[in-house]
Amino acid sequence: ATALELARQDAVKEAFQHAWAGYTEHCFGRDSIQPVSNTCVDDFGGYGATAIDALSTAIMFGQENATVQILEFIADLDFAQVKGGTRIQVFEVTIRHLAAMISAWDLLDGPFSTMAVNHRIDLRQALYRQMVRLGDVLACAFDTPTGIPHDWVDPAKCSASGTMNTVAGAGTVLLEFGRLTTITGDQKYIQLARRAEGYLLEPQPASKVPFPGLLGSYLSIDSGELVDSRGSWGAFADSFYEYLIKAYLYDPDTYQLYLEKWTEAADSTMQSIGSHPYGNPDLTLLATWDGTSLDRKMESLSYFAGGSFILGGMTLHNQTLIDYGLSIANAAGAVYSMTATGLGGEFVTWIDTCDQAECNPKDSIQIIDGRFRLRPEVLETWYYAWRATRDQKYREWSWAAFEAINRYCRTDTGYSAIEDVDAVDGGSKTDVQESFVFAEVMKYVYLTHLEDENAPFHVQDSRTGRKNTWVYNTEAHPVRVAGRPV
Repeated sequence: ATALELARQDAVKEAFQHAWAGYTEHCFGRDSIQPVSNTCVDDFGGYGATAIDALSTAIMFGQENATVQILEFIADLDFAQVKGGTRIQVFEVTIRHLAAMISAWDLLDGPFSTMAVNHRIDLRQALYRQMVRLGDVLACAFDTPTGIPHDWVDPAKCSASGTMNTVAGAGTVLLEFGRLTTITGDQKYIQLARRAEGYLLEPQPASKVPFPGLLGSYLSIDSGELVDSRGSWGAFADSFYEYLIKAYLYDPDTYQLYLEKWTEAADSTMQSIGSHPYGNPDLTLLATWDGTSLDRKMESLSYFAGGSFILGGMTLHNQTLIDYGLSIANAAGAVYSMTATGLGGEFVTWIDTCDQAECNPKDSIQIIDGRFRLRPEVLETWYYAWRATRDQKYREWSWAAFEAINRYCRTDTGYSAIEDVDAVDGGSKTDVQESFVFAEVMKYVYLTHLEDENAPFHVQDSRTGRKNTWVYNTEAHPVRVAGRPV
């Protein structure tokens, strides 16, 4: 590694240590800290979302003290005790808490086996016991007529209610439940996940599938049918598409159909959803289907699709898919470079044609919601773009964004979302720091500046032909693949 790479890795670790110190001083064990007012919030059931979501990053950054502190906290958790209510959100607790614990198990069992040993209790055994307990709590949500899980569950009563769930809620459990089955040998978890997923692989009715492979956003828990046709690569469905290709990476011999469904969604996206801002044929933004027509509006969540296309393209050795993903990564670069802060807003809109005599391609994209919520999806896609191309610009974009986050979002105790990326100072800080700042933002910047020889958990490399031996869940928690690496 070069001196520059090492310096940047250290800078990201310093950011982790800074925010971790603020959280532990004021709010350790609570779900999150509000890093301007230094007040504490329990918005995910009070299981210490920030602590647990930070675990895989703490391990990968070699943070021994934080790792032990989190593992000791996990060992004492009682999942029946929900703070701030009686129910937990199945999707969020699966991708944040359960995935973090499973990932920690895999990391400590493999490349980081020297960490967190010789303590008053066997931290690994406690971790195993607790991830099984949490898996069993979450399994309660799947006791429905169709097996499509409820979105909220009461852990104390193992009960749930409701009539609908999102496509993402039903379709983003496979990696977590599949890995839990592989680790424990208990088939229950993967059977629950695959039964729920079945309704998404063969969606009904056809009228709610606007394009082949691209679904609406909500499912009926009682019938298994889609209840709307509004859809995009954004909220409510995003990680379902993400997990189709990742399921194949996890075990290609079992999940061939998932690869086919991902390819179908990718083809429909290229044909019908993506469009180029006027005068920028090398940039792609993804529209939203509003039920009757396309709305050229894209939320920052959707930029992960660039990474998904790149990952799928590398897996299939398909340069068309890689290039399409890169055009989304490049659009994110254009959006970030437009603003006073160098950070992108929450929503953009664009024109793809121009019937006036004078149109400036520089004006074809507009930010219509200027909040920066510390989301990681752009950094995630730039990481995949770097792995596929080794084009230095993706590293530099990632680093510029990280420096902007340090400049505009940093507080005495962490990092706050900001109100307006086009205000000279970023506008007011909104006093929100979600747990994914630890799980994803810091990790993807770090990985983008980490060379291969240090990292068995990197995604594949287009240049060397290196295959995936780990796959990242939607919260950037890496788990070991179960099948042959592809």
